[in-house]
Amino acid sequence: MFTSKESQFRVEKLRAQVDDLRYRYHVLNDPQVTDAMYDGLMDELRKIEKEHPELVTPNSPTQRVAGKPSEKFEKVTHTVPQWSFNDAFNEEDMVDWEERIMKVLEKESGSRPKDLDYVCELKIDGLHMVLTYENGNLKIAATRGDGKVGENVTTNIKTILSVPLQVKSLKSKVQSHLVVEGEVWMDKEMLKKINVIRAKQGEDLFANPRNAAAGTIRQLDPAIVAERKLVLTSYDISSDNAPETQEQELQMLKDLGFKTDTHWKVCKNLKEIFEFHKHWQKNKTSQDFWIDGVVIKVNQKKYQNALGFTGKAPRWAIAYKFPAEQGATKVKEVIWGVGRTGAITPVAVMDPVKLAGTTVTHATLHNWDEIERLGVKVGDTVVVEKAGDIIPKIIRVLDKMRTGEEKTIREPKNCPICKSPVERKQTLDSRLQTIDDERGSKVQSPKSKVQTVALFCTNKNCYAQQLRRIIHFAGKSAFDIKGLGKKIVEHLVKEGLIENAADIFRLTKGDLDPLERFAEKSATNLVDAISAAKKVTFARFINALGIPRVGEETAIKLFNL
Repeated sequence: MFTSKESQFRVEKLRAQVDDLRYRYHVLNDPQVTDAMYDGLMDELRKIEKEHPELVTPNSPTQRVAGKPSEKFEKVTHTVPQWSFNDAFNEEDMVDWEERIMKVLEKESGSRPKDLDYVCELKIDGLHMVLTYENGNLKIAATRGDGKVGENVTTNIKTILSVPLQVKSLKSKVQSHLVVEGEVWMDKEMLKKINVIRAKQGEDLFANPRNAAAGTIRQLDPAIVAERKLVLTSYDISSDNAPETQEQELQMLKDLGFKTDTHWKVCKNLKEIFEFHKHWQKNKTSQDFWIDGVVIKVNQKKYQNALGFTGKAPRWAIAYKFPAEQGATKVKEVIWGVGRTGAITPVAVMDPVKLAGTTVTHATLHNWDEIERLGVKVGDTVVVEKAGDIIPKIIRVLDKMRTGEEKTIREPKNCPICKSPVERKQTLDSRLQTIDDERGSKVQSPKSKVQTVALFCTNKNCYAQQLRRIIHFAGKSAFDIKGLGKKIVEHLVKEGLIENAADIFRLTKGDLDPLERFAEKSATNLVDAISAAKKVTFARFINALGIPRVGEETAIKLFNL
C-alpha cells in the first residue's frame, strides 16, 4: 500500500505513461506495447484511484468511460460559428470558384495574388464535431447542429481514444481557449461487426459508417460508445495565436496531440488539384474511413481573412465532391405529395438499389414537366443518381429494357389529399442559373419568369398543406419546439386541438392530458417547450412564416437593411 504522497506521485506517472501510449497508438498509429501491458497499467491506475478517490481528476484516463447513462443531450451555443462548404462537382465548377476568389482579392488589393496556393485534404464522410478546450483541458464536445447551436456530447467524445483530454504543451504557452473541429468516423470493419450483432438482435442495420458514427454519438450510454471504438480526425483550430497558413495549422493540431489525416497536400494550381482529386477518386476505398470528395482551402490565412464568408460558407474553401453514384432499378409506382405551399410533387417508388452507402427506394421526379422530359412510365427501368445527402433523382429511362407492359403516368386533376381541383400557376422557374454577386460569390438566380412546371392544390385549407405549415413552423430552422415533431403535430391536428401555427401557443396541459399519447410528464414538457420557444430570433421568425423564397439567410439580410 502506497502512502498518500507516494500514491500521488505514482498516479501522475501512470497517467503520463498511459496517455503517451494512447497517443502513440491511436494518433500516430505506432503502438509501443502489447494490449496486455497497456491494460495492466490501466488496472494499476484504477486500483490506486479507488484506494485514493481524492486523487481522481476529470482528465484521468480512467474517466473516459465514467458516470451513468444520460437522459438527454443539453443544447450548447458554439463560440465559433460552424460553417459548411459549398460544393463543386466538376473541373468547370473549380475553375469558376478560383475565378471568383481571384476577383474578390483583386478588388481588395488592386491585383491578383501570385503567391496563392491551396491545401487539399480528404473529405472524410463522418460526423462533424466541435471540441472546446479551456486552459488546455477538454471542456465541451458538441455536434454541429444548425451551425450556431449543437448538442453537448462531451461524455461520449471522451471515450474516443484519439481525442486528447488534455492538449500537449507547445514551446509557446497554450492559449486559454481553443476550439478544434474534426470528423468522427467508424472503421469499416467495426461497422461490419456491429451490423452482424444488430442483425442477430433483429435491429435495423446501419447503412454506412457515417450513420453508424452519428447513431453511436447519440447513444445515452457512454459504455456503448466506448465499445464501438470511434475515431476523431481533426482539421481546424481557432485560437488567439493563429498560424499564418493552413498547412501550419495542421501541423499545430498534430503538435497539440490531435489525430490529423496524413494525406493532405499543398497544390500550387488547379492542375495539381485535379490530379489530387483524380488520384483519390480512384483510391477512395483504400482507407479505413469513407471519403466522398476533397476539401480545397486557400493556404494563406491573410487571403482567407480577405475572402471572408457568405451567409453559410467560407469563400476561401470548397468541397470538390466525387461523381455521384448511379444504379439501375425499376419504377413500381408514382405517388404525389402535397407541400406547405400547395405544390404537388411526384415521387417515384422503386425496387431497392444501393447507392452512396444507402438503400434507395424513392426518387423525386420534381414536377410534371420533368416526367414528360424523361418520358418515364410505371414499370420502366431507370438510372438513379445519388451523391451524399442529395435527394436521389432519376437521370434517364433505359428504353431498350421496355417490355410493352409499362403504364403511362397520368397528370392529376385533383389534389391527392383533399380532392380539390389542381392548377398551374404563373411563377418563377424552379431551375436556377449561377451568377456572381458583387463580391464574386456564387449565388443562384431564376433564369426567367415562365409558366410553372409545378401543380398546385387550390384549397388553402387542405389538410396536407395545413400539416406541413405547422411542422415547418415548429421545425429546427424556425421556432424549434422540442417534442413537437411530425407525428405529434398530426395527432394534435386530427384531435382538432390545432388548425394553424398560432394555435400551438394556446395549448395547455389540460388540453394534452386526456390524449392517449401524453403522459403527465410529456404534456408538461411540451407546454414548457412551447413557452420557451416564444423567444426566437427575427430570422427564425420570418423563416417560420413560410414565405416563398424567403428563408433564414434572406431574413437576416432583410433585418440588416
